Amino acid sequence: MFKTIDKPSVFAAALIAFWALALATGIGTPKGWIADHHGIPIDGDYVGLYTAGELALRGAPGAAYDAERHKAAQRQLREDPNGGFYPWPYPPSFLFVAAALATMPYYLSMLTWVLTTFAAFAAALARITVSRRDLLLMLATPAAWLNLYVGQNGALTAALIGFGLVLLPAQPVAAGICIGLLSLKPHLGLLIPIALLAGGYFRAFAAAVLTVLALVISSVVVFGADPWLAMPYQLERVTALVKTTNLTEKIQSAFGLARSLGLSIECALWIQAAVVAASAGLIGWLWSRRTVSFDLKAAALAAALTLASPYQFVYDLVILTIAQAFLLRHFARTRADRIDICGLELANILVFLFATTRVPLGIVGGMIVMALILRHLRHGHRADPQLTASRTATFPLAGA
Repeated sequence: MFKTIDKPSVFAAALIAFWALALATGIGTPKGWIADHHGIPIDGDYVGLYTAGELALRGAPGAAYDAERHKAAQRQLREDPNGGFYPWPYPPSFLFVAAALATMPYYLSMLTWVLTTFAAFAAALARITVSRRDLLLMLATPAAWLNLYVGQNGALTAALIGFGLVLLPAQPVAAGICIGLLSLKPHLGLLIPIALLAGGYFRAFAAAVLTVLALVISSVVVFGADPWLAMPYQLERVTALVKTTNLTEKIQSAFGLARSLGLSIECALWIQAAVVAASAGLIGWLWSRRTVSFDLKAAALAAALTLASPYQFVYDLVILTIAQAFLLRHFARTRADRIDICGLELANILVFLFATTRVPLGIVGGMIVMALILRHLRHGHRADPQLTASRTATFPLAGA
């Protein structure tokens, strides 16, 4: 048995244990992780989700899109009249999830949320990866654990993208449903319709559209039309906040990177638009090619999703782990070299160090992963045969 244990697996398992211990004991968080020693929720992102659910349960779902009412609910929950504010920029269909979570006490609610979504993320990785080593390495990547800490939805969106891609060749309808559920954060799926249409996955595209329509209709039936009417104004406020914030290191996008380097808002928007256009062109061309391996297509799409959205934070970079998982799956056939190893390690280190500098390092990590994918495309790797579950990856070390 011990012959099957290699150094990367041991390293990854140790790192996972460290992340888990850091969360459980509140290392680096003097007040605790979910709540302080008085049971008061810690000021954090999950407060916004939980209070939006509370408002929906009280019969006022539109209040989640009213900054003053939502802020008042958050400060009441935390018993702090001067607490922070976390807006609700999501479609009303996401209120189904928020309302269900708000039926539980706050501590149990957040714990349920982060563990359930992380389990879904892990299940997606298990479906993608072809060896235990690759699975452990991907579970050790820092973005997923940073998402766990703040109680955000990065693990859920990554799981939906992961399942949507890995199921696509054999189960297009199921894949389309997963992709349609991603409409809870539509800006993260900008390039997916291009990939589906270019690749000829019309059944998956139709399933995704029908899933979105079902979510919209059901949310109108349950919550009324007011939340949908209020949503555009909420998005305008969030957009204005992103444009004017001085905390540009938190915005993990080309826009945030340009702003952190001192460029004007207009220039940063043009740079972001250029990145979106280039990403769309690349994905459209790549997914139309029948000779390119599906794993490289999937890796490129997941990586491009982290580059195309101007509104993105470090917890959204859990999607980048999905890109790396497909790349490792490709390496199981082609082998990785030292450049691949060092590139993936550097990308994950930059994600981990995102808060140590005024430059959003996470987006740089995404660029590195995309560069590695393009490097293998340049090498002309052809479509891979069906990988078997028994094949083990040859990737020796990644994902610090």
